[in-house]
Amino acid sequence: MNDFSIEPIINEPFSIATGSNLDFLMKIEAECFEEYRRSSRQMIMRSLKSKQQIVIILKNEKQKQCGAMFLRFYKSQLRITSIAIIKNERGKNYGEKLIQKAIECGELLNMKFLALEIDANNNNLIRWYETFGFEKSKFLEHYYAPNKHAIKMKMILKDPNKYLVVTDFETNFFDGIDNVRYIRDIEYIESEIYQNAKNLRIFNFCTTYKYQSVGYYVSLLALARNQVAYPSASMIRDFNNQKVVRSIGEEVNSLIQANLSFVQEDELLINSYFGFSDRPEFQKLITAMNNLYHSPLIQYKFIKKNEWYLQQIRVLSLNDSSENDNEMLKKFAKYYFTQKRFVRSSLKSYEYDMAILIDRDEKIPPSDKKALEQFEKAAEALGFFVEYITKKDYHRIPEFDALFIRTTTNVNDYTYDFSRYAYAEGLVVIDDPWSILRCANKLYLYEALKKAKVKMPNTWVFNKKGNYKELASKLSYPIILKLPDSAFSKGVYKASDREECLEKLKAMFKRSELIVAQEYMPTKFDWRIGIIDGQFLYACKYYMAKDHWQIVNWNPDKNHNQEGDYEVVGISDVPKNVLWAALKATAAIGDGLYGVDIKVNDNEVYVIEVNDNPSIEYQVEDMFEGSSLYLKIMMSFYSRLENNMKILRAIN
Repeated sequence: MNDFSIEPIINEPFSIATGSNLDFLMKIEAECFEEYRRSSRQMIMRSLKSKQQIVIILKNEKQKQCGAMFLRFYKSQLRITSIAIIKNERGKNYGEKLIQKAIECGELLNMKFLALEIDANNNNLIRWYETFGFEKSKFLEHYYAPNKHAIKMKMILKDPNKYLVVTDFETNFFDGIDNVRYIRDIEYIESEIYQNAKNLRIFNFCTTYKYQSVGYYVSLLALARNQVAYPSASMIRDFNNQKVVRSIGEEVNSLIQANLSFVQEDELLINSYFGFSDRPEFQKLITAMNNLYHSPLIQYKFIKKNEWYLQQIRVLSLNDSSENDNEMLKKFAKYYFTQKRFVRSSLKSYEYDMAILIDRDEKIPPSDKKALEQFEKAAEALGFFVEYITKKDYHRIPEFDALFIRTTTNVNDYTYDFSRYAYAEGLVVIDDPWSILRCANKLYLYEALKKAKVKMPNTWVFNKKGNYKELASKLSYPIILKLPDSAFSKGVYKASDREECLEKLKAMFKRSELIVAQEYMPTKFDWRIGIIDGQFLYACKYYMAKDHWQIVNWNPDKNHNQEGDYEVVGISDVPKNVLWAALKATAAIGDGLYGVDIKVNDNEVYVIEVNDNPSIEYQVEDMFEGSSLYLKIMMSFYSRLENNMKILRAIN
C-alpha cells in the first residue's frame, strides 16, 4: 500500500486495485487506447505496487467493473496518468464519477493541482475536461510517440481557508463567498496564527496603500512571511514608478492602440473590478493588462498625444466603488475567487518554469550567489520563471519545464537522480544524465576521448586484480594518479617514484578497483574552455596554486584551501589549436554545458579532461563576456524548449 492515505474516501462503488484486477486493467487498456499509448502488463504491475501511485476501480450498478483510473502522487500535485471506461458503459456519467473522485483525493491530500495529459487532437475530450475546470497549460510535442502530441491540462484544487481577505474597516462584502476568510488588519498583523502560516494568499483590501500605511504594511508583512499578497509590496511600489508603468504599457502597446482607436477623448480611465472592466468594450485590453499584474481592483489611466499610452496605474480599494456597484462587484468577486487563477505577481507572463538545483551548504559550489542571480536575471528576460530547489524537492520535478543543476554532480548521489528523473519527465536538463555519467568517470572519459582520437597525456589504468606492480615498475616518474570519480582536484595525487605510487594505490584501491594514471605534465596554467551546444562560452587560464602542482591545494594542515590565480581571455585570443581540441573533446561527450581542461606543452595541445557542471562564478568566468555569458546559457534552454525537445523519454 502507498504512503498517501486516501482509503477513507475509497468506498463503494470504488475500490483500490490489486493484482486480482490485472486482467480487467489489461482489457480496458486494449479497448480504450491505441497501441502506442497502452501500458504493458509489467507497467501496470509496477503501478499497483508503487508507493507513488494508486489505481482506482469503478463498478457499475450490477457490481461489475466498468472503469479505472491511475493516479500518481507528487508533493503538491495529483496527476491522472490514465482514465478509461469500457465501451458498453460509456454515456452513463462514469467518467464524471472518476474525475470527481480524483478531485476528492486531491483535496483530501491538500494537493494544489490536479493534472493530466490528453491527445492534442481530441478536441471533444479536451472540452469535456474543461467543463470540470481543467485548463490547457502546455503543448507537449511527440509526447506519446513521434508526431503524437499531447496537451497538459491542470486544475487548481479548492484550498479552504487559504484565501485570506484583509481590510482596515468592517464589511460584510465577503459574506457568502466560498473559499475566503475575512479578517481585520490588526488580527493579520498581530496574530501568531498568521505570522507562522504557510501557503497563504493574502488579498489586501485596505483603504490606502501609501508608504507606511496599514495597507502597505499588510503586503510588506506577507512578503516577510513568505506569503503571497495581492497587491504585493513590490507591485504597490512599482505602480508609483513611471518606468515600470511605461514598460507595462509597452508590452501591450498594440492592444492599447487597437482598443482605444475609436475613443474621442484625450484621457481615459478604465477600472478593473476582479478582472472585469467597468466598460465592457475594453474587456480584452483589461484582461491583457491584468495578466501582467494581478490585483483585484485596479484603475488604468490612458493619455492620448500622438498615440495612446499608459500614464498611470492605481490600486483601488472597495471604498472607491459606489453603493450602486456593490451588487455587481460581489458577483464579480464570487467568480474571481471561484476561478482561483492567482498566478505569480510579475511584470511578465512567463512561458516556461525553470528549477535551479542548488546546495546551500556546499563549500565550493559551481556558481556563487551573484552568479546565480545573473542566471536568474537572464532566464527571466527570456520568459522563464525561476525557482531554486534543493535535494528535498525531488518530487517537484514534473512541475517544471527545465532543470539547471548548479551543485556539484556525481553519478552516485542525488544530482544524477534529479537529472535522470527530469529527463525522463521530458524536461530540458543541464547537466543531462549521460553528460554526468560520461564526465564523472575518468576511465570512461579516457576511453571516449581515445576513441575520438583526442590527444591526451600518456594514460594508463591500474587494475587492483591485475599485475599493477609490474606496470608501476615500467613507468617514468612523476605520474598523476586519479580516482575515476575525482573532481575539483580532489582524489588526484602525484607520485614521485614507484614506492610512492604503490603506497597511494594501496589507499586508492579501497575506493575503486581501477585507478587512472597520467603522465605528469607541468605547466604554469591550464586552459579551461567553456562550451555549450558546440559554441564557445569563455576561456580562462587557471594558474597553479603557489608552490603546488594543482590549481587547488587541498592542504589538510591549513584552515582554508589555496587556489591559484586566474586570467580570463577573449575567445579570439585563444590559440586556434586549443579551441579545436576543446570542440573535438566535447563532441565525443554530448551537446551540454562543459568545461574542457587543456595543457599546452612544447606547442602541443593535450586535453586533460572534460567537465560537466563547470564553474561559472561572478566576475571570474564572466569577466570577458559579462551578462551575455549567462544569457547564452539560458538561450540554450529556451532554444531546446522551442525546438521540440520535450519528448517523453525513459532511462532504463
